Amino acid sequence: MIHNAIIVTPEEVIRGGSVIINNGIITNLSTSSFPSADHSDVKSFDARGNYLIPGIIDIHTDAMDVEINPRSGADFPVQVAFSELERRMCGAGITTVYHSLHLGYRDAEYMLKSKYKRKQIFEEVHQASQQSTMIHNKIHLRYEISGTDDYSLCFELIEKGCVDLFSFMDHTPGQGQYPMDKYIVMAQKRGLNKEQAIAELERKIARSKITKDQIDELTRFLLSRNIAIASHDDDSIEKVEANHAHGINICEFPITMETARRATELHMSVVGGASNVLRGGSTGGNLNVREAIENGCMNTLCSDYYPPAILYSIFMLYQQGVLSLPQAVNLATINAAKAVNIDNTTGSIEIGKAADILLINYTNGLPTVLKTIVSGNISSGYSIKQQQVFEYSNQI
Repeated sequence: MIHNAIIVTPEEVIRGGSVIINNGIITNLSTSSFPSADHSDVKSFDARGNYLIPGIIDIHTDAMDVEINPRSGADFPVQVAFSELERRMCGAGITTVYHSLHLGYRDAEYMLKSKYKRKQIFEEVHQASQQSTMIHNKIHLRYEISGTDDYSLCFELIEKGCVDLFSFMDHTPGQGQYPMDKYIVMAQKRGLNKEQAIAELERKIARSKITKDQIDELTRFLLSRNIAIASHDDDSIEKVEANHAHGINICEFPITMETARRATELHMSVVGGASNVLRGGSTGGNLNVREAIENGCMNTLCSDYYPPAILYSIFMLYQQGVLSLPQAVNLATINAAKAVNIDNTTGSIEIGKAADILLINYTNGLPTVLKTIVSGNISSGYSIKQQQVFEYSNQI
């Protein structure tokens, strides 16, 4: 039992509330402290008036690839990278993570200069996620549609159970987050002259892509396995509508307010980066996530490239009056869970759901994770699949 907490549910804030966890499941929720006489056999601790919120569900983070290859050509063992990243995710309040691993993205592969084949990365991360872990680990396959040679590998990885979320990406210059003028400026900053930048742009535009029929085939295959599908960097209403018609239910990083609004009208999950909120805007001059949230055009936050950003962004949006605390928390919990079809088991503090919960101190203007609880176990360095190796106490 956790008592004397400020509990944030999807609809309200309960002050001085309590929850009871049994075998990893929330079995009771009260607006006051449970009488100790009624629960004399229950181990408990006092939350001391701190916030109790659902664990964060991060459906897009590039952190795993960076952890494996922190610099070009520097490869670390995948198991080591997985283990160390878990610790930091846990400390950032993330209880479920969808490691976003790219496939078919030749530019990213060239920059990493890794000794690992992409198939090996997927298989080793998946294998690590099936062992004793601190948090819930899943895989988000980010497929670059110009990676035609890897099209069949998508099916293979899906069949092996290595994919929990799938997104279609297209980083071809001239559209998406890289319109032609912006791409040329970026290329010149890398040291190319204008003629070289244009030549590079033309080479990339000329690359072949998988066909519409292949996208349809892959989409049907994913939907038959109840795997959520996301688009990426939609820059037009027409693109949003076409993706929705394909059966894609997540609009990830829309480029403009118009595309975000249309995706919202189509009842898609519209996802933006918490890093964008925390920094005050896009690094590439695209859609400001805070403005999209204020306009009701974005309902989900992910970390994108900086995992700690989510928790800070939640409390920033609340503190600055953009959203109520439940609305802000929902962005990275129940809304994210709904996007990837796991909201029936996690994503909110409700009876019958998994006890994936955070105890947060918010007294100095910045949220601090005091406890990360995953499946009812305090995951401060221990596996969620181990026995209860920690001891409860009357104080945090």
